[in-house]
Amino acid sequence: MGTAQRLSLIVLLLCGTAGAAFAADPGALAGAKRALQEGMNHGDAQLMLKARGQLLSLLAAEPDSPLLHYWVAVADWRLVPMLSRHETAAAKRHCDDGLAQCDAALKANPRFAGALALKAGLQGMAIQFNGAAAITLAPEMVGNMTHAVEMAPADPRIRLLDGIDTFHMPSFFGGGADKALEKLKKAQALYAAEAVSDSTAPDWGRDDAFVWAGRCAMQLRDFAGARNFFRQALEANPANGWVRTSLLPAAEDSLARRDKS
Repeated sequence: MGTAQRLSLIVLLLCGTAGAAFAADPGALAGAKRALQEGMNHGDAQLMLKARGQLLSLLAAEPDSPLLHYWVAVADWRLVPMLSRHETAAAKRHCDDGLAQCDAALKANPRFAGALALKAGLQGMAIQFNGAAAITLAPEMVGNMTHAVEMAPADPRIRLLDGIDTFHMPSFFGGGADKALEKLKKAQALYAAEAVSDSTAPDWGRDDAFVWAGRCAMQLRDFAGARNFFRQALEANPANGWVRTSLLPAAEDSLARRDKS
């Protein structure tokens, strides 16, 4: 290990971050993260699965790393909705695997608030595969997310996950687009204030905060607001194909049709 790597590791240990247990080849982790994002940008499940495989290889060399368990779970969280369209069994498998990865991360670091929030997000996804489990999963999901927010109130990814869960949650459980939008605006503000210098750290989701705010606005029939959120998503990530080819055109079309009526 070179001098720069040793100094980086010392800083992580002193700060007590989630990545403190990660010491091997940060460049490989950064590359896997980029591949995962590229797959997301293009809606390419195979590229995302390849990136997940790279993360699993790193994890095999360092099985006690909470950060690597977390990143594999992020890949699973990304994959579940994409695979759910046509490959339900694979989607369920990745949901279950993601939950197991979150549990492993939390076993290694019980104060890893980001892993707890990600677990809550995956628990919300798990309900689609077993509706009868909602009676137990929903309260656990809410409890885990609440605890994660309490542990790390300034973490934008936790606020993002909270907002997405709230968007999908029935109104009688406290969900809805209006409530979710407020949480997503909070996530946007926290992303704007965040400065990430460690290439291995959790740093995903900046454009997602605008994507999901736009989806909330669409549901609330605020088409101009949705268009603005989707434009901001592209400012944060110009390569986001979902926004560029689907979400933004839909918002612009809805706004144009309303203006004509």
